[in-house]
Amino acid sequence: MKKAYTQTWIENLAIQETSENWHFKNLITDEQLTSIKASFPEEFYRPGLFVKIGLFLFACIACSFFTGFISLFILDAGDKAFSLVSFLCFICFTFSLEYLIKDRKLFHSGVDNALLYAALGSLAVPFVMLFDNLQVWQYCVLAMLILTIAAIRYADLFVVICAYLVLFTLLANLMMKFSLGKALLPFAVIALSLIIFYLAKKVESTYYANCKKLVEVLALITLYLGGNYYIVREGNALLSDLSYLISPQIPFAPIFYGLSVLIPLAYVFFGLQYKNRILLLVGLFALGFSIFTYRYYFGFLTVAQGLTISGGLMIFLAVACMRFLRETKYGLTDEADSERKTANLEALIASQYLGQTPQEQSLEFGGGNFSGGGAGNEY
Repeated sequence: MKKAYTQTWIENLAIQETSENWHFKNLITDEQLTSIKASFPEEFYRPGLFVKIGLFLFACIACSFFTGFISLFILDAGDKAFSLVSFLCFICFTFSLEYLIKDRKLFHSGVDNALLYAALGSLAVPFVMLFDNLQVWQYCVLAMLILTIAAIRYADLFVVICAYLVLFTLLANLMMKFSLGKALLPFAVIALSLIIFYLAKKVESTYYANCKKLVEVLALITLYLGGNYYIVREGNALLSDLSYLISPQIPFAPIFYGLSVLIPLAYVFFGLQYKNRILLLVGLFALGFSIFTYRYYFGFLTVAQGLTISGGLMIFLAVACMRFLRETKYGLTDEADSERKTANLEALIASQYLGQTPQEQSLEFGGGNFSGGGAGNEY
């Protein structure tokens, strides 16, 4: 499927961001930074955060006024006419979105995001109103189809989140149709999360770089929640519509006792081993939630005592790790750094130093201590 934004500019933008990071660390000079930006230009309109928020709100208000104005003509026309007007709004919003992206060179600048959400919302109305007798899983299939197409074309993070939630809603709805579905639902969530994480790892396009990271984070979170004892036990009580003061014990409880601990520890271990910051951070948050889980059911300390002990322990571990990793050890360091993202940037900087024109656009790196990119202490 053809992408809405110019992919070459997105790749050049990634190169510029990496080069600016290198310039901040005094790894390249001002002249080299200027040369890199001149060699890899991009023309996207990318306002600041507060301007982006303002543009988003303004576009939402404009879309609401447009929809309200059109609706004035069909107040008494019935549901079918309203569905037709909603579909007309979808066409108008989509046309405006495509035109502004090409003419104004928007790139997730607020206006294009608002138009995309308005278009998807307008398209959802006819399906809900005209097909009001469908089952939940059928609505999920239709929503997944629309959201997947939108995510592939526009690479919007919020659309990716919605598609991800709809996918797991579809899974839960289908599992609940079987007699053993409720008991096997946590394992199905874990399995689906593993599959999604594996597939996300295969994505290499710079166009979907942020979406890839987001999907990896979501997959790691749902994988952990699918095996967390608290989530499974309380979720089982909620699905069973039980109103006990204390939720009843669940089947396979020892398995979830172990998963609540093993999954966060595995995240932390592999995050350190493979220098994967996403795995490490999600693992640390998951480990904290696991501590809450065990304290909720088996706690013997008061809240004040638990917070005091855990807080003191975390401060001690943080200080100890910072002092231990002040110098690089086992490939780890306390110094913040960014991964190298583009081979083009490597080739260009090499040409700046050596006076040679880069011949290859794809280079292989490895074996060094500088972010795993191949540059050692002699860089």
